[in-house]
Amino acid sequence: MKFFYNFPEVSFIDQSVITIGMFDGVHLGHAKVLNECVKIAEKKRISSIVISFSNHPSSYFNPNLESKNSLLSPDREKIQWIESIGIDYLFMIPFDHYIAHLPAENFIEDILLAKFGISDLVLGYDNRFGFQRKGSVDFVNAHYSEQIHAYSIDVAKLDGEIISSSIIKEYLDQGNMTKTNSMLGRNYSLQGKIVHGNHQGRQLGFPTANIELENSDKLIPGFGVYISYLKVDGTSIFGVTNIGIRPTVTQDTHTSIETHLLDFQEDIYGKEVELFILDKIRDEKKFNSLPELIAQISADVQYAKSQLTKIHIAS
Repeated sequence: MKFFYNFPEVSFIDQSVITIGMFDGVHLGHAKVLNECVKIAEKKRISSIVISFSNHPSSYFNPNLESKNSLLSPDREKIQWIESIGIDYLFMIPFDHYIAHLPAENFIEDILLAKFGISDLVLGYDNRFGFQRKGSVDFVNAHYSEQIHAYSIDVAKLDGEIISSSIIKEYLDQGNMTKTNSMLGRNYSLQGKIVHGNHQGRQLGFPTANIELENSDKLIPGFGVYISYLKVDGTSIFGVTNIGIRPTVTQDTHTSIETHLLDFQEDIYGKEVELFILDKIRDEKKFNSLPELIAQISADVQYAKSQLTKIHIAS
């Protein structure tokens, strides 16, 4: 797959199947749309194109919105997952004044037709484009049916609930990894580097690997203790991860992500890793004493070990 951060100056390709959207998380609902694009493109032997955005549209309409820890899949991850589905070209354009105020007619005529030679448009069930969200499957079929075949993909559901990025974010904030991972179709992960912490975990008898996130826009699960596994140098190691502010041992309000790796003693400081969050054990809480905290950590570790035979490692 080839990807770009701007539209081409001139005509790019002769014929294509196109979908448009933010695709944050590239979840199972998004996969239905993207797979349909690939299917049509392969059948017609033409190119499949995704037009997405390098910033969330909400950040344009609300400049004061805090973008930190707001995305299920920052750029690098989104590119990775869209490519894995088989899309030929991905355009990650800035959602700016030009795009926000571009009429649907101009979007279709000046970009989709003139630059990409669109023959088919595939959109999610609730997706729109163009100024005031005028562009839709019905709009395209009513005004451009001689040039473009537009399709709407039915909603994807899990246990009767619509799969959407906003719903997944709510579950992630609750620490409900069963719902989060099921709707994504993969285990949610955090990418970053192992850095030195204050070594308090080691002093308590449970040394931890502290992760500094690669991208500050990445959404972090809600505070709590989780069963997890860490991928480093191609090896997967189970662990118990605490996400939070460690209220028993510090007054710091900085959110930390630290993992006690089970039966693993190697030095991995400075390593690039990926941490997969599998299941929540409990909420983070402040304990009355260090012995009480140590006893609880020990119980968390024993519980995690008891669950390992039930867990399948899959990214």
